[in-house]
Order: sequence, then C-alpha cells, then structure tokens
Amino acid sequence: MRQLFLSMLFACSVFFQSEAQQETPESDSAELVKNINGFVKAFSSLNWEVFTAYFADNTTAFFPPSAKFAYRANNKTDVLNMFRKVFGNAQKMNPAAPHIDIQPEELKIQMTGAAAITSFLLHDPGMLGRRTIVWKKLKVSG
Repeated sequence: MRQLFLSMLFACSVFFQSEAQQETPESDSAELVKNINGFVKAFSSLNWEVFTAYFADNTTAFFPPSAKFAYRANNKTDVLNMFRKVFGNAQKMNPAAPHIDIQPEELKIQMTGAAAITSFLLHDPGMLGRRTIVWKKLKVSG
C-alpha cells in the first residue's frame, strides 16, 4: 500500500508566492527549493490546509496507473478530490506523522521566467518513481 501513496505524487501545476519585486535567479531557486520542501512536508504529514494552498485554480494532473484514474484531472477541485482519497487512506494505514515517507532523489530544477519544472525520483523498487511538477510563480501585492 505504501506504493499507492508514493505513486500519487504526480505531474501538476502548482504555484509559489513571493513578496519581492525583483529577485535574482539564485533567490528564485532557493525560494523554489523552500516551497518544494514545504509541499513534501505538507504531503508527508497530511496537512490538508497547507497542502491544498500549493495548487493554483487551473491545476491539471495526470495520475499514475495505481490511482486507477485514466484521465486528466482538469482543475484544482478534480486534483484535490483524488488527493482527498490518498490522504484518507494514508491516515488509516499510518495514524502517526509522517504518514507518508516521501524522499525525492536526484532533484533537478529548470527555471524559466515565472515558471520552473522540477523532476525527481522516488526510490521504491515496486513502482515507477519518476515525478515532475511544474511551478508557476505568482507575485503577492503589497
């Protein structure tokens, strides 16, 4: 069953916010790594409120075969409905945090303007563990 939960980390569009007006690529990259770590922590600990805040309204996702969902989830609601099942199953299987052991390996970040593509591996011999997340940076006014 651990495979089911780990395999649910998927290719999706998510966002990260920044209050800075002008940032260097190095600070963008550092901020992105911070957001990736926050996303993984929220997912691992099943912190629904924090986890869902990472998703933009126009998020789309293809889920791995273990999800038994052969279609594209076309918006935030559809994507989160899939994850609600994952969170429920993970909570039942492991009531203590961290509920899911997610340890991305070989993280690669490719930044371009307001977007970044992150790809990584999840080490689990029983599943194909390649994952990709596309991030879009949204400016916070103020």
